[in-house]
Amino acid sequence: MNKPTVDEIIDGLLKSHDEQEEKPNRYTAVMVTAKRARQINSYYRSLGEGGSFEDVAPPLIHTTSRNYLTIAMEEVARGEISYRLRAEG
Repeated sequence: MNKPTVDEIIDGLLKSHDEQEEKPNRYTAVMVTAKRARQINSYYRSLGEGGSFEDVAPPLIHTTSRNYLTIAMEEVARGEISYRLRAEG
C-alpha cells in the first residue's frame, strides 16, 4: 500500500482547485502525479548529465524516499502542486 493514499492525493488537489474547473477525480490525480514524477525524473537525470535546470523543477519537499513517484505523490497530497486542465476542442 502506498502512502499517501489516493484520497489524500485528491484532497491535496482540492487545495489547488479552481472553482471554474471540475472537481479532481482519481483520473486527474493519476495524471497530475505521473506528470510530476516525470518532471522529477528529468531533474535528476539532468543533474547526472550536467545539464541546465531552467525548465526542470527540483522536488518541492524533503523526503527520505528515492522513488520519484512516491515523491510526486507526497507533493500532490501536501497541496504543493497546482494544475490546470486544458479546454476541450
